[in-house]
Amino acid sequence: MLPSLPEINYARPEGRGILILRFARFTLIPGMNAGVFSLGIIRKNLRRKYTWLLTSVILVCGIFFLGFVVVSRPSFIAKFLPPVAASAVPKQEVFGFAPYWTLSKMDNVDWDTLTTFAYFSLPVFADGSIDRTSYEWGVFESPKLANLFEKAKSHDVRRVVTLTQMEPYDIRLFLYDEEAWENTTAETIAILNNRELDGVNIDFEFMPSDDYLRSRFSKFIAYFSERVEAETKQNPYITVSVIASSAKDNKIYDLGFLAKHTDGIFMMAYDFYYPGSEKIGPSAPFYGYNNGKGPFWYDVSTAVDDFLKVAPADKIIMGVPYYGWNYPSVDPQPKADRSWGSSFATTQEKVNSNQLLMTTPLGGWDDDAKVSWRGYWDETGWHVVYMEDKKSLSLKYDFAKEKNLAGVGIWALGFDEGEKSFWETLSEKFPGENRINLADAKTH
Repeated sequence: MLPSLPEINYARPEGRGILILRFARFTLIPGMNAGVFSLGIIRKNLRRKYTWLLTSVILVCGIFFLGFVVVSRPSFIAKFLPPVAASAVPKQEVFGFAPYWTLSKMDNVDWDTLTTFAYFSLPVFADGSIDRTSYEWGVFESPKLANLFEKAKSHDVRRVVTLTQMEPYDIRLFLYDEEAWENTTAETIAILNNRELDGVNIDFEFMPSDDYLRSRFSKFIAYFSERVEAETKQNPYITVSVIASSAKDNKIYDLGFLAKHTDGIFMMAYDFYYPGSEKIGPSAPFYGYNNGKGPFWYDVSTAVDDFLKVAPADKIIMGVPYYGWNYPSVDPQPKADRSWGSSFATTQEKVNSNQLLMTTPLGGWDDDAKVSWRGYWDETGWHVVYMEDKKSLSLKYDFAKEKNLAGVGIWALGFDEGEKSFWETLSEKFPGENRINLADAKTH
């Protein structure tokens, strides 16, 4: 009697030309055709071989196509990639506004330190259309600005245009009217695409508190950002400028919402004291609020801390003033009472050209504000001027880094004409090799 061996069951399913072998319990079947068995194995191996070959061809073609898409449309692929870790992309923005009246004073700019060059500005009407009859529009179309934009581009500096509304009545009408939002958005998209610019800053300055307008402004920014991102050629960098006391006084700027729908919030951390102030004070006192005890009604450090309660640090750009206010004063002392007369802005250029201000022995350091001051006498009486300098700016820049803010901003480029120490301080605190990576700058 023969020993029990594996039994081979073979069958040819309907419609198939290849022998399929199924193994069950094995016993020897007398008379089984060994040739048929071998043919089945050969056919099966061939099928495996050609299946593997076809899979390889499909895989290679797929990799080639994916590579083509990555090269030709990096912004499309970026949408499917995880965000870059915060530690891998230093958030050290140096954002500079370039007003239309200072474009001839840009020789002092350190393009290797600056990260964003923002033309200021294009006025927006209440109906949302951009004022193309304005002097600002004429400058926007000028060869002078075109050359500056090219210079910025050659240094990998973002080129941004600022849209402004400064009249409360116009802002109210604009925020009530969603057709006006569509007008502004459509015109902005066309400008960014036609000029191949990198982004836009929205600067609508509304002082009163108004809960309804607050919700309307948020809705406008969300609508504007979504459409501009979807319909522009570039990967647009969208920022919004807000008043420094926005968190304290419940202005129309919902900081947490704006942080989610824009790439950055430019805190205008200046004009705490201005020509209309009753007391003489610095434009940007660093300290001195002291929980309401004074001597200042508010200060930069407290404003930043208040912002951080409602918005992430990496969305906040802390603006600094490259100017001060020249006040008529009853005596040459900081925080003195004002006398009769007009106040006016003083930039570094004016300091350098004012012999009285340059040579006065009166002045010093306001230890509450952490800002320098000077006093002098002319035919109209005493004057007191607060001015930022290397010492005061260094303290503010260190503070911004300590708080891990997105960076700092300048109002305004050109105000520092003739003073190299301002850029030296910036480049020391925010060296070029640690600049923000423009390709990875999108954060919302």
